Amino acid sequence: MTCLFAPLQLQRPRSDTVPTDPVPIPDPIPRPQPMPDPSPDEEPIKLSHHGRRSARIRAC
Repeated sequence: MTCLFAPLQLQRPRSDTVPTDPVPIPDPIPRPQPMPDPSPDEEPIKLSHHGRRSARIRAC
């Protein structure tokens, strides 16, 4: 059984070696934030395609 554990012990990093700098972890990608509510004095933008349906749809 000891011959099975010998290769595992050779692959382990030894504590007496020179320590290396840790790999820097990149900053996480920030998630998109929701748009803030418009102030009361600003009128919301109205899209023209929400008001009416096209003639092609009404003709069907």
